[in-house]
Amino acid sequence: MVTLNNQNEFQTLNLSLFLYKEKSRMIIASVIAFAAFCFAQAVFFEAVTPLFLPFWLVIRTRFVSFQKSALIGGILGTLFLGFGQAAVVLVQLFFMECLVRFKIIKISPYFLIASTIIAIQLAWQMMLHSGMPSVMTLFYIVYECFFAVSILFFMRILTLPSKENGNIEWTRDKITAIIVVLAGMLIGMENLTLFYFSMALIVLHFLICLVAYASTVGATVIFSLSLGFFIGLANLSFTGMMILYACTGLVAAIVQNQGRYVVALFSFLPSIFFFFYDATLPIDSVYFMSMLTGAIIFLLLPKNILEYCKMYYKQNTVSIIQVNRNEVVEVQLKQFQQFVSFMKELVFDHFTQNKTKSKTTAEPFLICSSCFKYEECWGRNGEMEGIIDSWRLAKRSTKPVSWIRVEEQLKGKCIKSSKLLEELESALHKEHMERQFYHGKKMIALQLRDLSSHFEKLLNSQRLEIGTSEMDGEMQQFLKEHDIHCLHIQWIKNEIGNREFVCYVADHRDAHVVIQQLEQQLFEFLHEPLKGEQIYEQHSPIFYRQIKFTSAIRYQLEYDIYTYSHANHAISGDSYRVFPIHPGLMAIMLSDGMGTNVRASRESERLIQMMQDCLTYNMDPETAMHTMHYVMSLKNDSDMYATMDFALVDLQFGHLWCWKAGGMTTYVLRGNDLFKIESTSAPIGFLPNFAIDTEMTQLLSEDVILMISDGLFSPSAQWDAQEQLFIRLIRQGLENGASIQVVLFDVMTQFKQRYPIADDCTVMLFRLQHVIKPWQVFRPAITH
Repeated sequence: MVTLNNQNEFQTLNLSLFLYKEKSRMIIASVIAFAAFCFAQAVFFEAVTPLFLPFWLVIRTRFVSFQKSALIGGILGTLFLGFGQAAVVLVQLFFMECLVRFKIIKISPYFLIASTIIAIQLAWQMMLHSGMPSVMTLFYIVYECFFAVSILFFMRILTLPSKENGNIEWTRDKITAIIVVLAGMLIGMENLTLFYFSMALIVLHFLICLVAYASTVGATVIFSLSLGFFIGLANLSFTGMMILYACTGLVAAIVQNQGRYVVALFSFLPSIFFFFYDATLPIDSVYFMSMLTGAIIFLLLPKNILEYCKMYYKQNTVSIIQVNRNEVVEVQLKQFQQFVSFMKELVFDHFTQNKTKSKTTAEPFLICSSCFKYEECWGRNGEMEGIIDSWRLAKRSTKPVSWIRVEEQLKGKCIKSSKLLEELESALHKEHMERQFYHGKKMIALQLRDLSSHFEKLLNSQRLEIGTSEMDGEMQQFLKEHDIHCLHIQWIKNEIGNREFVCYVADHRDAHVVIQQLEQQLFEFLHEPLKGEQIYEQHSPIFYRQIKFTSAIRYQLEYDIYTYSHANHAISGDSYRVFPIHPGLMAIMLSDGMGTNVRASRESERLIQMMQDCLTYNMDPETAMHTMHYVMSLKNDSDMYATMDFALVDLQFGHLWCWKAGGMTTYVLRGNDLFKIESTSAPIGFLPNFAIDTEMTQLLSEDVILMISDGLFSPSAQWDAQEQLFIRLIRQGLENGASIQVVLFDVMTQFKQRYPIADDCTVMLFRLQHVIKPWQVFRPAITH
């Protein structure tokens, strides 16, 4: 009994599937028959009917099971044009079948349809005219052949197989093809007019309203203009109607956000305007009644179908060509990034390692090996090694007196001093060039490292949407657990410290309350402070808000700078600059050139400008400082050098990064505590061996940062006493509640009275403070 019931259910299921397939097949067959009828009715230039044969050829080759429906619809449509036209079409079909069944030669479909039209039409016209037809008739035959081949091309594009998953690839070629084929059907519908209703105008207006509601303004205008062009081309009167159709699509698409009733209503405005403006256009009662019918059909269309059309258009706005191009670009970027990574590893690992070099010992030169005083100079008790070491050290000094004195000592010791000095100069120059060559390779390695990191960020931004998909679900679930209903998250940037995204939130509470709660919860989830701002609010059909979040700036930097030029000179050897790299990162630079003249000022200003240019192009600070040292140390016309004190202040997390090359100590004052960031490296361009002091310090609100140049503290007085006095005066001024500007001016006035300044000096004073939002500050009501 169970087996019998199962068999009955299985038979019932098979019958249902069979009936469903038969019903679908009948619908498709009816649509193909109607399309064949319309294509057979399409007349161009009042004499050419070129569309049925290509349609039949496509159905015959790609939809074999529907040949009968296409043949019935096409012959029926041809009969309405006349028995002579039907006879010509039947002969053309027979001739085409003969060519197709001729298996010896494989004929192209375009050549097949062209040869069929030319052969049969030429023979038919020669029979009618009892000889060669007129030139105009021959032109009509050529036109029919041209239109048939063209429509066959677009029909074949339109009927290309879809992807394996069944999704249609809406490329530009396929969109163009569907517009051309649709225009051909509308041309064939023009003869289907009953009383005041034209099938072509009804379908045309319905399509314009549908496209205007579901797509964009540009797409609607192009669609309407294209249909108007092809329809007008068939009737040789397309200029005015083209403008009318384009204006109809434009006006309807402009109000697409107001609902389909407004779209249908506004689609009548261009026709009403042209009715009074241009009496030559065929705008009559048939036209208006057909438009009204098309608008009614559009309004009666189920809402879920309209929403599906709109969603489907948004999902397929990007052309497959553009997608393929983006994929190719991403592959090329990956390959180039791999190449840069390889070069970085190859160069960086070899030339940026910390190598401990042993002290260079002076060795006998070639000129000494042939001298009779060799043992006296280079023996166990010889003094030449110490003299040469003193000469090397003196040559690094900027004061010529020191190395002239050593040279005089060497001349008194050596009888071939001139030749020895030449060899010493040559050896020193060679050593200098080797160090420069090594440092140049190190600089290139650092630049390759920065280039690799830039490409890595670029590739990460390309994969932003993929990378944030998993985080979206986790974030929405996290917010849901805290009673915040987040509908959707749209990412714009997803880099720590530079995030930007939009949350779609369904919450009827006050906007400030919702934003404040979201900021707190997102800070807990992302571990980063964010700033929210409502950008859109919608009440129907469902209520939701669009709140845009960006990485927040938690701190602000208040600062003042005091400069002093020695002996009231107009030019100081110090240069400084304070500028934001982006809203959350502040750069501070202080450079001290050697001396107090114009050259020192030019050198320090040049260094500052070079550093800012490097940061502008996102170069790492360490790479930038190595690059500047390499450029400055290659100069031959000057032995100038300059210090560089460079700092970055992160206004989001409160971090202070310092890079120093010969700069003075940087002080961080936090209440009674004092933190020092000191430098042990030489100035930029001073020594061939160049190193950078780097340190990171965590800042808190109300911390004070103090950067100075070396001219502030006098070498004639005790250094610690000057430092302690200066720090004490700064603290006293801040404790009194004075502003940064007042504090720095008063402190420098008092300090100069105690310790006169004998050089150019620059003092930069900064204070870090929290940024408080206005709505976060409240006062409780005072009750009496």
